[in-house]
Amino acid sequence: MALLLALLLGGPMGLRTQGPLRELFLDITALDARPLERPELDVRWSFANTWNEPMQLFRGSQLAMQFLDEQADSISLRLRVPWNRRIWSAVEWKLTEHWGGWSDRPIDAWHSLIGAFNYQRSQWPRNEVHLHYYDDGGSAFRIDHATLAVGDLTLRTQATVLERSTLALAARLDVKLPVGSLSAAGGSGGFDAGAGLCATWTPSSWAALHGLFAVSRFSHLSAPTLLQPAPWHFTAEISFEAQIGETTLLLESRVLSQLLAKGWDRTPQGGDDALLSSGFYADFKAHNQVSIGVRRGAFLVWMSEDFTPGPNPHSTLKFLWVSNAPDLVMGLAYTTSL
Repeated sequence: MALLLALLLGGPMGLRTQGPLRELFLDITALDARPLERPELDVRWSFANTWNEPMQLFRGSQLAMQFLDEQADSISLRLRVPWNRRIWSAVEWKLTEHWGGWSDRPIDAWHSLIGAFNYQRSQWPRNEVHLHYYDDGGSAFRIDHATLAVGDLTLRTQATVLERSTLALAARLDVKLPVGSLSAAGGSGGFDAGAGLCATWTPSSWAALHGLFAVSRFSHLSAPTLLQPAPWHFTAEISFEAQIGETTLLLESRVLSQLLAKGWDRTPQGGDDALLSSGFYADFKAHNQVSIGVRRGAFLVWMSEDFTPGPNPHSTLKFLWVSNAPDLVMGLAYTTSL
């Protein structure tokens, strides 16, 4: 039984941080640091509801506009193949439908039920799609109708560099190739690359702890916009999985550094409620994604919310901020050895 439980500890969920801007760039995801024994296919569907009301940014006399309102449903595929017992490579690709969706009203109802701030959603029509990113330099995308977006291609390679009875360490190298279209919010249009260190500790047959720290270099958007990503990015993640019978429970926290380059500020309008409802935090603050999941056999279901610790004098919760890009993520994955 102990051996069976150990085999059922399948590693972290491998979740990317979703959202219409974050998903344009390379996202180094956490995976088990232990060797991969056989080729593996992972197929997953997820939806992400994003709500940020229109926002104007300025840098000196330069102006930029953003409006991020959508439900994004995506199908992603990942094939991992071992070269030998310690080294594997993977190819990963996704297809995303940007549309109005169905999730605005259930989220409104949930916020009303628990008495939470609704981020001024009621002032705007429900279940519409508006993805605007443009400034005085040019336009990245202006989407106001359902749009199918081909995503960029990501290549990942991982090598286990240390393997003990309960501890494994692995080095990662990931590269993103610009296959997707920026105008459809499918990809940044540029090459990104990153390297990281993964760790897996299994103190018992029913529990495992996984960690990731990574550094990435992002290229500019292929559009001549003035508002561009910060060049260097950091990712840190910790994942805990616990085996109960034939079911695995997972809890993860995933932190990404600021997405866009410094130097821009939001044009003041509407007070604190409008600030909290804008995309300012999503653009210029770190992002902490908290996820819970349940794995049984080859299937995994999960839900993610963003709660980033830190002083926030503009919110009733003074000890954290949320970006609402995305507000809520849910997904289902099927993973099988080949």
